[in-house]
Amino acid sequence: MKQLSIMVDLDRCIGCKTCIVACRNHHGLVDHEKAMPGEMSHYLRVETELRGTYPDLEEDYWVVMCQHCKKPPCVKACESGAIRKDAQTGIVFIDKDKCTGAKKCVAKCPYDVIQFDAARKFAHKCDLCYGRVIHGQEPVCVEVCLADALSFGEKEILLMRAEAAGKKVIKKRSAQSIIYVKS
Repeated sequence: MKQLSIMVDLDRCIGCKTCIVACRNHHGLVDHEKAMPGEMSHYLRVETELRGTYPDLEEDYWVVMCQHCKKPPCVKACESGAIRKDAQTGIVFIDKDKCTGAKKCVAKCPYDVIQFDAARKFAHKCDLCYGRVIHGQEPVCVEVCLADALSFGEKEILLMRAEAAGKKVIKKRSAQSIIYVKS
């Protein structure tokens, strides 16, 4: 099985959150009239780490999304079989029609990326824009990234590209299928 993946270049990510907005709009996650800050569904988030002491400070930003785990704990937790890992792409996705709303997958996700729609009683999350990917397009977050910090493709090819560019894989963040790199 090939594993489709996203590579996040920490040297390029500026924390602008354009990826979040584009993802929310593409997937219809936000009711723009009623949405309240802090209560909006999201399939990805931007985290930050500040290092150093004033005046020599450095700040890293990175995108956190579903890691499309090698052995997804959400799949194991889902008793209805609504969550599965696609054998052709390695993408983990949720069939909302099969979801019973037990929320066990939400509790088991170590990355805190599975959302729950309480009104319609189903779990949902990033599926790397599976509907776009199977038609040869990139995930929306990759397409709109203003800083070219996100790359999409087969994991092994992305790792080769990173090595060729002199980038080091941040192993503590890259334990699953999403790759984080830095010079």
